Amino acid sequence: MQGQSEDRNSLLSLFRWLSDQRGKERSLLHGDFYDLSSGPDLFSYIRQWDQNERFLVVLNFGDVGQLARLRASSLPTGTSLPARVDLLLSTQPGREEGTSLELEHLNLQPHEGLLLRFPYVA
Repeated sequence: MQGQSEDRNSLLSLFRWLSDQRGKERSLLHGDFYDLSSGPDLFSYIRQWDQNERFLVVLNFGDVGQLARLRASSLPTGTSLPARVDLLLSTQPGREEGTSLELEHLNLQPHEGLLLRFPYVA
């Protein structure tokens, strides 16, 4: 357990970081959940609450990397996907927090999960 506490890439550290974010962000704690169409072995959804920031989660359950083709057809009126999002977390090392990513070219590694953020736009 002590080794995981000190390892920033451990599951324990990941769990603690996500729990902390959930407590700080209203969209993650109270937000509405909207799943997106995204392709084989991919699962993606948006969490949003009122006029707070929005969060996009994209998970690749497959054994191969793939392009996330996100379709927002199931989102309520007035909600849309932005062209760019900010990376908060990747389960794979090598991605830098805060990096701006284009959703049109969003590639995930095998078994990678991403937590992405974008602002509320009226």
